[in-house]
Amino acid sequence: MASLGARFAQALRHGAGRTALAAALALAAWPAAAQDYDLLIRQALARQNAVVNQAQNQVQRIVAVRMQDPAVQAAYSRYVQQSGGRPAMDYPTYTYYHVYTNGFSSQGTAHMRANEGAIQQREAAAWQGVRQAEAQRALAQQQQREGYHARQQEAGRQLMGQSNYVLPSGQGLQLPHTWAANSTHRYQGQTYHVDAGGRYHVLAGNGWWVPLAVGR
Repeated sequence: MASLGARFAQALRHGAGRTALAAALALAAWPAAAQDYDLLIRQALARQNAVVNQAQNQVQRIVAVRMQDPAVQAAYSRYVQQSGGRPAMDYPTYTYYHVYTNGFSSQGTAHMRANEGAIQQREAAAWQGVRQAEAQRALAQQQQREGYHARQQEAGRQLMGQSNYVLPSGQGLQLPHTWAANSTHRYQGQTYHVDAGGRYHVLAGNGWWVPLAVGR
């Protein structure tokens, strides 16, 4: 009886399982130094397996009951005779599909095919969710690495007595942050002035002092 409901369980594994995995990866995509990505995925898969096992057990109970139905037994006997004694399905599998299609009726078979199509669509959507979540996690990890590298660079500049500033054009530059207030300096071809409040200015071509923004 362990193989009964295999298609139904497979659908749950591919649909619910991948959806759970996508959710776990999406959570893991957020930057967090202490985040255990593997634990999140294991927990999601454990919840998915519990759902699959419960559903499969329910299918097995239904099939076991219907296998005792004389009408189903008679239908399977006719099926075996029509196959020349070489049926493609054993009795448990036949009973499963007999229940699924409401006695292999045209309406029941159409319902099964529609349901199978919906399962395939959910599987495709779940796979897409996994791919998107994996991409988000990769992006978040890359941003973490870039942020760490930028902080390390800034820390190095701080040790050398430099800070980031931004010109009105948006161009960034590094200037010594050790210049005293009310002082003027010639540095790398430009003239800078530090006012009484410690704010930096650059001398523009028109003779005006233009304030610099503090960069990150």
